[in-house]
Amino acid sequence: MTRCHDVRKQVLLACFFLAMPALVGCSANPVTGRRELILVSRDQEIAMGREAAPKFEQEFGGRVPNETLQRYVRSVGAKIAATSDWPVPHEYTLVASDVPNAFALPGGPVFITAGLVRRMTNERQLAAVLAHETAHVAARHSVKQMQKQMGAQLLVEIAGRIGGAEKGGAAADIAKIVATMGTLKYSRDYEYQADAVGIRYAARAGYNPWGMVELLTVLKNLAEREPGTFGEMFQTHPVSLKRVRQAEQILRSGAYARWSPTKRDPGEARFMRMRRLLEKMLKK
Repeated sequence: MTRCHDVRKQVLLACFFLAMPALVGCSANPVTGRRELILVSRDQEIAMGREAAPKFEQEFGGRVPNETLQRYVRSVGAKIAATSDWPVPHEYTLVASDVPNAFALPGGPVFITAGLVRRMTNERQLAAVLAHETAHVAARHSVKQMQKQMGAQLLVEIAGRIGGAEKGGAAADIAKIVATMGTLKYSRDYEYQADAVGIRYAARAGYNPWGMVELLTVLKNLAEREPGTFGEMFQTHPVSLKRVRQAEQILRSGAYARWSPTKRDPGEARFMRMRRLLEKMLKK
């Protein structure tokens, strides 16, 4: 009885929002093309991400204070962003936390921690991470998950206030977004989709997409050896052998037949120079 009531309530709520032309209602997902009930507009989504980004930077140790490193991450990210299905102003930032992690905010901001970069061995692995997070943005996973966790009505109210504010959103609204994003957990389906789309984006950008399998394998092995260190990342980005195998299966399909898993990454030397510079920065 309660379940039926909840379903009826959600249907009525969906109908209410669909009747309001100022909101998005059903729109085509940029990645899949399927119609979905997303109650936040593109501009509101961008505004939410832009307003929340400084707080996230602060919580993860702030930006790594080296423009060479930031420019390098941005350059790799820009190649990935150029392949995205969702035209939003992507921003890629290297933050100082030594806890391995990477995450995307609604509407474009993508962060990767120094701790994660230090665990990689080549540029195509970095491209894979940024492509995975860019895929989350393009598929609007954050907003869809926030609708579930915050409740559609609250999210729409916050998005409306922040998106319509001339000088930034209210601090309380931003705090709600940050708190929700901090506990956001993507479903397995979202993670698998972000892997598949990330592989496509990396390949489009000219990177060997086998970097995704390399990355997932490295993270899986490290998680098994250092579960405490990687706990935070794997709460939001669970990695399993099945996920590694699924990425391998995608890459062995005809669409990626020209890419070899054994071919050396041409960006490896550049990446290692940047990694050594990062490690030097962290020792100061």
